[in-house]
Amino acid sequence: MNQIEINVQSRYVAGQSDVYRDRYAFNYVITICNRSDEVVTLRQRFWEITDGHGETEAVGHPGLVEEQPVLYPGEEYEYNSGSQISTPWGSIEGAYEFENSIGNRFIVGVPKLDFKAGFTLQ
Repeated sequence: MNQIEINVQSRYVAGQSDVYRDRYAFNYVITICNRSDEVVTLRQRFWEITDGHGETEAVGHPGLVEEQPVLYPGEEYEYNSGSQISTPWGSIEGAYEFENSIGNRFIVGVPKLDFKAGFTLQ
């Protein structure tokens, strides 16, 4: 039915991290591909960010960076985002809510992605 593909790639950002204050920065690039035959609009995003101690932060925002992109069949939308956590490893997972051209809304899950600083063994 709804063939939306979401790819996420993360990387540790040493220049924005402060290991002495337990602040570890990660950047992630999200690519959303509309593989369906329908026009879809991204309405909301929901993320849960978890640090290495199991502490979680829930993030949910309408659209992306104040945008609600419309994706036609075969189109892609890409954006960058980031997060800081208190450990050099953690994870992020979430979901996006889309709306098709007749007003039906649906959720597409984003699989868990690990954050890992290059110097950790976790």
